[in-house]
Amino acid sequence: MNYAIVYSSQTGNTRRLAEHAREVLGEKGCDFVGAPSDEGCLEALRAADVVLLGSWTDKGAISAELAPALPALVGKRVFLFGTCGFGGSDAYFSGVLDRFASALPEGAEVVGRFMCQGQMPPSVRERYVRMAEKDPGRFAPMIENFDRAVGHPDEGDLAALTTALEAAGLA
Repeated sequence: MNYAIVYSSQTGNTRRLAEHAREVLGEKGCDFVGAPSDEGCLEALRAADVVLLGSWTDKGAISAELAPALPALVGKRVFLFGTCGFGGSDAYFSGVLDRFASALPEGAEVVGRFMCQGQMPPSVRERYVRMAEKDPGRFAPMIENFDRAVGHPDEGDLAALTTALEAAGLA
């Protein structure tokens, strides 16, 4: 099996998952790891048997940065993965992954999925704290979520990604 990993990572969380997937799947058969704008990406996606497609969650959806790569996924087996700052529940993550899958072209086959929480930049918490001064009922839970996300993806998240790759028959 030859594979390619293409991802969009705004803060490094999704990149960490991509690098871990690369370690788990190994050097043999890896044709590409990187962003959709990197040289050779589209050619590698077209040649790959399996594409691991990763994204940070952009307002509940897949990153627009991945749009140029999506047409190359027609007829491909795709493993979706990503991170989001909010969530923490499997139901929430599943809904986000459903939206990721809906961005794929017709003919792409989702063979596996993984999503976990990712930490956000400190500036986000600072903004929530300022907003909580005016509306604590609305923003206190957002601050709590921010604090839960610190350090993610962690070793437990990486182990869960390994399990998801194994369940998909990729590792």
